[in-house]
Amino acid sequence: MNKLAALAIGLLLFFGAMLWFLASADWNGFVRSQIEIHGSKLTGETVTVDKVDIKFSEGFGGIYGVSFSNPSKYKQAKAFYLGEVSLDIDMESIGQTPFVLESIALKQPQAFVEFDKNGNNNFKDLLTAINNQIPKSESTSSSKKKKDSKPEPRISINHLELAGVALTVDLSEVNGKTYNIEIPSVQLGAIGGAEGLPASELGMVIGNSLFKAISAAAKKQYKQIMKEKLNKKKQDFLEKLKKKHG
Repeated sequence: MNKLAALAIGLLLFFGAMLWFLASADWNGFVRSQIEIHGSKLTGETVTVDKVDIKFSEGFGGIYGVSFSNPSKYKQAKAFYLGEVSLDIDMESIGQTPFVLESIALKQPQAFVEFDKNGNNNFKDLLTAINNQIPKSESTSSSKKKKDSKPEPRISINHLELAGVALTVDLSEVNGKTYNIEIPSVQLGAIGGAEGLPASELGMVIGNSLFKAISAAAKKQYKQIMKEKLNKKKQDFLEKLKKKHG
C-alpha cells in the first residue's frame, strides 16, 4: 500500500495496483476506493469516482466520473472533472518490465479555473500540491527503495491524449466575468520510454502534464483580459486629456 501512497494524482493510482493486487476479489471496487482515498490524501482535496470497469483479461478498461474538489478558499465546487479515462493494455507486456499501456485517452474533461484578485488560481495550488510529492533528491528515492522488499513496477505509456477540454475561467474577482473556452485536443505523447517509469512517478508526470496544459490556457485568457483592461484605462485617460485640452 505504501507504493500507492506515493502517487500524486488520484485517477492514475490503479497503475501500480494493477500489478500488485491482481488477486483482489472486487477489482473494480478496489481501484475505485484507492483512487478516492489516496487521491484525496495526496491532493488535499476530495476526489470521487462514479464507476470503474477494468476488463484486464480483455486488455481494456475505463474509469468514469472522476471529480476533484476545489481548494476551500475558492468558490467553485469542482476544480476538474473527467467523464472517462479509457485504457488500452498491451497484453504481451503483462508480467514483463516495463508493463506497457498502448494508449490512455482522457475523455470529456471539464476544468474550472478560478483566479483571485492577485492573479493566483486554484490550478496553481493543485500543481504545488502535486510537486510537493515529487522526491527532492535521489537519496530520498533510494531510501524508500531500501524499505521496500520488492522492486516497484515500471510502466510505459505509448500514447497519452487529453480530449478537448471544456474550460471555464472564472475572473469574477478580476473583472466580474466568467469565460467558457474550448481547449483543442492535446497529444501529451509517450511517457516512460523503453525502460518505463516507477508507478510512484508516473502519476506525478501525467498529473503535471495535464494540469499544466489546462493552466497555460487559463493564464492566456487571464493575460488577454488584463491587457484589455490596461488598454481601456489608456483609452479613457487619452479621452479625458482630449476633452480637457479640446
